[in-house]
Amino acid sequence: MEFEELLLPAALLLLAVAAAAIILHSTRIYREHERGVRFRLGKLNKVLGPGIAFTLPYIDSAITVDMRSRVLEMDELKAMAKEGAVVFLDVVVRYHISSPELAVTAVANVEASLRTLAETAVRNSVGELSFGQLVGKKEFINARLRESVSNEAGKWGLKVEGVEIMDITPSERTMQQINKKSGKR
Repeated sequence: MEFEELLLPAALLLLAVAAAAIILHSTRIYREHERGVRFRLGKLNKVLGPGIAFTLPYIDSAITVDMRSRVLEMDELKAMAKEGAVVFLDVVVRYHISSPELAVTAVANVEASLRTLAETAVRNSVGELSFGQLVGKKEFINARLRESVSNEAGKWGLKVEGVEIMDITPSERTMQQINKKSGKR
């Protein structure tokens, strides 16, 4: 009789422990700067957070997305100006994720995609200008770059806050050509 009397409380205790484990496993707290993108059976379901959120074990999966501003630095990016002058640029892109569901579903790697997009935009812009124009119109170029990169990155759920060319360094060969030209005059 003793064994049978212990069986029911033990089963109830086991059931309570299992239920508590499931609840703990399915509960997630998202901080103010985080969002969760929940997929239910592989299909986009909902953006979660900030605060407490629940997922169903084995049915739901969630990806955490950091919504804070970030800086993408591209040092010594090689580009060629209109007249063939080779320059090295230090470029900074400031951005944040504005749409977590697009950042997760529209592009595989947000930062790598943004880097490639920014590099291409910088090289295209530099290729349209002479070395002198490049140095003299840096603010204009930065505004144009920001607009160009923002348009494409917006499709990926990104908000580009700024694209800035921080430094322009001519290559040695370009410097030699500039010195030759200035020495002849």
